Amino acid sequence: MPHPDPRHVLLLSMHTSPVDQPGSGDAGGLNVYVWHLARALGQAGWRVDMATLDRNPSHEPGVRETRVADGVRLLGVALPGAAQTPKEGLPRFAPDFGRALATHYGRTGRRPSVLHAHYWLSGVAALEAARNLDVPVVLTLHTSAAAKNLRAGPGETPEPREREDAERSAVAGACRTVVNTPVEKEQMVRLYGADPQRVTVIPPGVDPTVFHPPEDPDRAARPGFTVLCAGRMQPLKGQQVLVRARGILRREHPETPVRVVLAGVGSPAFLAELHATAAEEGVADAVEFIGSLPRRQLARLMGDVDAVAVPSSSETFGLVAVEAQACGTPVMATDVDGLRFAVRHGETGWLVPGRDPAQWANAMHRAARDPGAWRAMSHAARLRADELTWDDVAAHHADVYLACARAARSAYTPTCDHRVPEP
Repeated sequence: MPHPDPRHVLLLSMHTSPVDQPGSGDAGGLNVYVWHLARALGQAGWRVDMATLDRNPSHEPGVRETRVADGVRLLGVALPGAAQTPKEGLPRFAPDFGRALATHYGRTGRRPSVLHAHYWLSGVAALEAARNLDVPVVLTLHTSAAAKNLRAGPGETPEPREREDAERSAVAGACRTVVNTPVEKEQMVRLYGADPQRVTVIPPGVDPTVFHPPEDPDRAARPGFTVLCAGRMQPLKGQQVLVRARGILRREHPETPVRVVLAGVGSPAFLAELHATAAEEGVADAVEFIGSLPRRQLARLMGDVDAVAVPSSSETFGLVAVEAQACGTPVMATDVDGLRFAVRHGETGWLVPGRDPAQWANAMHRAARDPGAWRAMSHAARLRADELTWDDVAAHHADVYLACARAARSAYTPTCDHRVPEP
């Protein structure tokens, strides 16, 4: 068995590649998180591998390495029959994904000192790989089945029991579970029976080179008040709530010119439903669908609009909300889970009590009626985002990795060194 490199980490993101554009396919906040964490660790002197499922059906089974940044490689794992399998069918490939990575490191003569799994599928794969490599696992679920099912709204398909059981096993088997907020830590303890000493809170960061206020915003060129919702188009994210809310605004406050911009892609069925709802509400002319945007273009748009809306039913953090604040734009977000941490109510935006379209219509009406007061929160929003940097995120993760690696070497505990300081 090759000796582990003490500053070598493998980040597993099986179901979606960290280098994919967020807002397309299954790519979203998780992709942003893994990519920026990897890059910041690489800049800090770590050797970083990111592993994802190779989706090219012409590739032979095996692992392909691609250098994507200083100190960072992407490992594409090709498995027979997995390339064109939808996300729902991937659980059966997770153990093979983990075994393929273990075999790869066995052949290279070098192995990481810790595996960091992102999302539950990667958790299953990481535990399998760890058994073969004899290294500890750090887990970040990003979303959990139990929490999502508690918050699920109309039209949201419940997460399967298979996922919840797998998440519980991954939490139990991990050296340390990393979560975004104290709220998520409490959920891990209450819903999954996690040992609170083995759950570490590390909020995500924001890239200030991408997300910052535009030097020449063209907000004034837009008629009325513009609200942007950016992310995957799916019931959980709540685009349907905004469309219904715009309909209520037109009926109750026809004098209030609000434009809703929806950025992202989703299933054809859900997109068709959104278009039909806009037509039914009589607001097809006030709802704009612009598809998925590159990060810099999205950041520019965030800085140009009047408000960014996050009407999700659940979010472990809500990275879009903080990215919008970094662009100087206040945020309207559902008063739930990690969004309560990301948005400071009345200071950097508003927390809307629920997902009733009438509540969102009221919030948009209030903001559009007094845009000056709404925009007065811009400075505080920027300061909030300045508190969160990827360098800090990487440093806190490095502390966790090194503690777990020390514990594995010394057999201090079969799970984890509990002396890792909280950030």
